[in-house]
Amino acid sequence: MMFERNDEIRNQIWEAVSGLDEDQLNQKPSPEQWSIIQVLRHLNLMENVITKQARLALEKEQNVSIEKKPYEMSLDRSRSVEAPPHVQPPTDPEALADIRNDLASSHQALEQFAREHDVALLRSKSFPHPAFGEMDLAQWIDFTSYHEERHLGQIQEIKQQLGL
Repeated sequence: MMFERNDEIRNQIWEAVSGLDEDQLNQKPSPEQWSIIQVLRHLNLMENVITKQARLALEKEQNVSIEKKPYEMSLDRSRSVEAPPHVQPPTDPEALADIRNDLASSHQALEQFAREHDVALLRSKSFPHPAFGEMDLAQWIDFTSYHEERHLGQIQEIKQQLGL
């Protein structure tokens, strides 16, 4: 099942933030770091962009064959990549209910996209990743779970820094 890992990591994220109040979720460990809410918003923005780009990629006539990229390396939190501006979260505090709704919608949209299309078709279309280069759509869907797992580590780190 293609989307199982995505669901599993998302559930771990919700477990990690359960019991935290809005003040704690919106608190930054330092001015240059993100709050937990900002991390969650970033995940929502990423899922939206990936789904949108994947839909556009399907419209391309050209078929590709792309070797597997080492996107599991994104779990290595010692290597940091600045998020592109369009997936950087706003700095204003946000309500968890809003983020939860938006994340449920973006997750559902990506899952529906994954289920609607045959894996062979997903492997034949691609768009570029800023760090890993051209990735086919099946890789993008899988990458999303690794991206979220990376940020689950960040959420745990923020909780530790804030003493939560």
